[in-house]
Amino acid sequence: MEIKIKELETNKFEDNFAGVVILPHNYLTDGEYEYHSTTLSFYKYSQNKLKLDYFTEPELLVEQRSGEWFGPVLLFTSMALSENPELVSITCGVLANYVTDFFKGQKKPTIRLKILHKETKTSKLTEINFEGDLDGLDKLEESILKVASKGSEDE
Repeated sequence: MEIKIKELETNKFEDNFAGVVILPHNYLTDGEYEYHSTTLSFYKYSQNKLKLDYFTEPELLVEQRSGEWFGPVLLFTSMALSENPELVSITCGVLANYVTDFFKGQKKPTIRLKILHKETKTSKLTEINFEGDLDGLDKLEESILKVASKGSEDE
């Protein structure tokens, strides 16, 4: 399992998202946005379990074929987390259930996904890259919560 955290500066994303936002995998570009092909099925699976929105309506899908699952890029804002402190836990649970259902009967898949945390009062964006299996999702949750609590201390 590997978790990499890096900080970015961008004014690209607003702070007023009430839930989790699915971003395109090329979210820092200004061109045509592309989403992983699994994004649509994850959205359909999750929409009744989680407040979830697209950054833009998916028009271009990128398909990757392998034993790995390339998850959507998910954005959490400080505002959304302050309104719903359980949002990270719920999202990680939904991710785990989705991947378990998606790979039912197969060996443990490798999961690759990015989580972004946007601080409310600054342009600071923290990117968390996760690569691991289902057992590592609890460490991902810890990392997100640590980044989010550090951000709220800085504001």
